[in-house]
Order: sequence, then C-alpha cells, then structure tokens
Amino acid sequence: MLRVTASRLPSGGALATLSIVALLLIIAPSALCDQRMKLNANSNSAAALRYDDSIKLQGEADDVGFVRREGKHLYDENDDPFFIVGTNSYYLLEHASESEPWLTRSMVIDTYEDAKKLNLNTIRTWAFYDGKFQTAPGEYDEGFFDALDYVVAKARDYNLKLILTLTNFWDAYGGMENYVRWANNNANGTDGLSISEFYTSEACRDMYKKNFLKIANRYNKYTNLTYAEDSTILAWELANEPRNPGDFSGQVLTEWIREMSKFVKEQAPKQLVTSGSEGFFGPSTMQYMYLNGNGTFDHGLYTAMMCTGVDYLANHDDKTAIDLPSFHLYPDHHAEELCGRGAPASDCALQWTRAQTETRIELASSVLQKPLFIGEFGKMKHPTMEGTLDAQVVYRNRLYSEVFKLIQSAALSEADDDSSPRPSNVSSIAGSTFWMLASKGYKDYDNFTVYVDANGPSLPPPWIPELKAVSIQSDFRNYAEEQACVAKALGEHPSWIDHHWYQAGHDADEWEDTVKRIKREKFRTLEISRDEHPGYTFTFDPTIPENWYLDESTVTLIKNHASNMQELAKLGKHTWWG
Repeated sequence: MLRVTASRLPSGGALATLSIVALLLIIAPSALCDQRMKLNANSNSAAALRYDDSIKLQGEADDVGFVRREGKHLYDENDDPFFIVGTNSYYLLEHASESEPWLTRSMVIDTYEDAKKLNLNTIRTWAFYDGKFQTAPGEYDEGFFDALDYVVAKARDYNLKLILTLTNFWDAYGGMENYVRWANNNANGTDGLSISEFYTSEACRDMYKKNFLKIANRYNKYTNLTYAEDSTILAWELANEPRNPGDFSGQVLTEWIREMSKFVKEQAPKQLVTSGSEGFFGPSTMQYMYLNGNGTFDHGLYTAMMCTGVDYLANHDDKTAIDLPSFHLYPDHHAEELCGRGAPASDCALQWTRAQTETRIELASSVLQKPLFIGEFGKMKHPTMEGTLDAQVVYRNRLYSEVFKLIQSAALSEADDDSSPRPSNVSSIAGSTFWMLASKGYKDYDNFTVYVDANGPSLPPPWIPELKAVSIQSDFRNYAEEQACVAKALGEHPSWIDHHWYQAGHDADEWEDTVKRIKREKFRTLEISRDEHPGYTFTFDPTIPENWYLDESTVTLIKNHASNMQELAKLGKHTWWG
C-alpha cells in the first residue's frame, strides 16, 4: 500500500534426560554452559551445580534460525512448521535514522514491543528511502545505513523476523521513480518518462541489482553478520506493489520478476524471496479476470484492475525464484464501486474478500505448489467516512476475522490425514501481515492503523493530493494507456463485470467479528473454546471518550489468531505426541 507522498508520512527416563543434557553440553558454547551452571550454584549442595537448559539468555529465546520453503510449506531450522503471523510497519528505517528532530529510534523499540504484545513473529518494513538513503546510484548516506543496521539488530533482539522491501511502485520514499530519473540524468521531474522504463531499462535493472548487493553484503556492526547471513531477515521483497500499467499481457513485469527473483536468490540463498505484488489476475488466468478489483461498470471513474501489468500466476510460477506468492487485499480500494466505502458496505466487501482469498489459496496450492503470503490487508476507519468510528472498528474486525479464518482453515485443511509424510496440518499458506501496526506515537496517516494499549495521536485531516501532482504521477504511471486498455478489455469481455460471487440481500451482521481460540485437547483434536474471547459492546457514540481504547477488540482478535497459528504449528511439530 502507501500511495501518498513521503512528505506526508512524517515471528524414557533418567537416561533419556541425561542424553539430552549431554547433547546440549556438546553443542553449546563453553561460556554459555559456564553461565548456566553458575546460575544454579547458589547452594552448598553438589546437586545444585548442574546444567539448566531452561535458562534463556538474551537473544537466544525461541530462535528458529533461517526459514526455508519445501514445496508449499515453510519450515524453520528445527524442522518445525513456520507460519507468518505479522504486520506492516513501514516507517522503521526513517525513524531509526533520526534525520529530523521528530524522528526517534525509540519509535522502533515501541513498535517491536507492541508487536510482541500481539504475539507476532514478523514485520514487513521498507529497506529503501531513495533520495535520502540511496542518495544517487551506488551512493549511500551512512546515517541511514546505520539506521537499517539498527532496525535489523533490534528485531533480532526481540526475536522478530523481517520482510525487507527493496523499492516502491508508488512515489512515497522515492522508489522506482528515482531509478528512472537517475537513468535519464533527470533530477527534477518525470516529464516524458514512464514507470515501464524501470523494468525495461538495462541501466535501471543494473542499479537495482547493485543496490541489493550493497544491502545483502553490508556488514552489520550490531550483529556481526552480513544481511545475507542474518536469519532475522525472513524474506526479501522485490518491490512494494509492482505494476506496469497499460500492459495487458503482463510480460514485462513477469520477465522482471523472473530476472530479479533469481538474482536475489542466488545472492541470498538462505532467505526467502517474495514479489510484493497485489496479485491481480492476468492472461494466464482469464477465467478469474472478473475477480479483479473494481471490475464494474464505470471504468471512467473507477479503474478496473485488468491492465495493471500484473499476472498472479505467471509472476509466481516455477520460472521465477519466488518462494511466497504475494497478494494484497483492500475492499475499500478494490471493491469501491461495487461495494462502496465504509461500514454499510461490509457484507459485499466480505463476500468479495472471501472469493478473492479462497481463489488465490487454491491456485497457490494446486497450481503453484507454493505457500500464499497475504502481504497486506486492511479496512479504513476515519471520522469523515459513513458510520461512526466504533462502528467502523466492528466492520474492520469482520474483515480481519474472515481473513484469519481462511488462513487457519488452509493451515488445518488436512489435519486429519495421517498418510502425509510431513505434518499433515500444514497446507499451502505462509501467513499474513496486516496493514498496519504503529507505535502509539505515530499518527494514523492512512486510516488503517491498529494501536496497542492506547489510542494513537489525533487523526490528521484526510490527505488530499494536489491536482497537478496527481496529473504528473498519472502520466508517469501510464494512466491514459491503462484506461484505454481497460476499455478495450471490457469491450471484448463483458463477462468480466459479471460478479456472480456476490449474493445480494445478506445482512452484514451475519459476519462474525472475532475468531475463537483453539486448544489441543489431544493429538489431532482441536476444541473450540467459546468463552476465551470477549463479547463486544459498542455504543456507536460519534465521540470517543478519553478512557475508551478504540482498537481493543481488534487487538484481542489479532492475539487470538496468533495463538491459533501457534497451536496449528505445534500440531505438525509433535507428530509423536498423543
């Protein structure tokens, strides 16, 4: 996401026990053994001087090492299933830079602490700020590089994995636009230039590769590791929401993803690779074009997502080195004409959400044989939208609940099949990172933010771009070509506005706004606990009392999901347990 300008955006008996202890003593560093034994030498008894593997030293707790993909499943270094349970917090690099008086590294720590309170294991964040971090091709501001070092090192301290995004289709924080301008020696603007050049220009592709090498080979003084050697980095993301508007074939973006994913994988083979794509359907899946966002009637006002240059299947197939097929889900943006915005649209938006997500999970499983990663999803809340803020939270919870239940269902889909050589509960789902979590000191600039334990700062006024800026950005991003392409596509394929997934007349209140906690009562048996989630009562008061914490119910929902995914991973971990 993040389509606004950067200036606005301030996871037997005693013998058996003795054998395990002996093994731990063999593999543990001597200093670690010494410390653990000294910690237990507090009495005169000889029995007190023993190795205690229950003691966790700082930075060691629950370290799962590198996460790898085997077919459509993820596993950690302990050979246990791994699910991504995470969030987006794009601003960490900027705040860690402390390049302006209002930017502080404490914001990074606050965000990580809030992520741990939610029991998350992964954060997706930007590893770019073109123009400030990479100031020119191959030239870097060391203060920003130190900031990225700090972001990675502190994530390691908090036992959080990172998905690092390398550039941006949108103009926030520089991104592809800067590469195209650099390639054309144009420091002042994008007149006469096109975003397509980022993918087709040899100069741009070379700059992109060199930038990745610079980051991957960077020695982090806080961790004593290069980035490519650091298991904190779960995955490299090629770009945030890459598109090539106006290209119905999708071939340009597909070729770029193939080239860059293979390059990144060759340079950092221990880490995963994902595309960052929104996952729109393209020519390889013509039968699903009707599911693309805003594929409705007035394409002059709402641009149907049919000519974005994106092709979900081709962008993630075995001709690429992509490990995690990517998908972004925003009913407020991509189902806007059909469903509208705000609370009253919830039933339509949730039906759209289910159809979108189920289709991509199925394709990831049956065709791509890779685990789906939902890199962004969310729903807006803002005082200017129809429905009060507390009502909007209810509808946001219903979206989160639906996405989480679909993820959990995919993870549990084969739980009763004992024939699988691998833990059979693990299906073709990698997990998700919701948009977005922010420290309570960070404003909700795009109206999607979730806060932990407190309301965030007062909401800023809705962002309204200047018309001239919109026109310039539209030209650079091939808007006229995209509109012409959409008109042609819908003229030739009128069935693409046949939304047969939608059943009118449903009540929005039929959708649940939470997920229930699940428990393991015995091996491969999950019991739904119906009393471990709170009932939500809202007054629908348009004003928010100072002592009322708006996001409390959403936080509980996220915690329940995190707990459930942990239980599902454990089901696959202990196949001997019963």
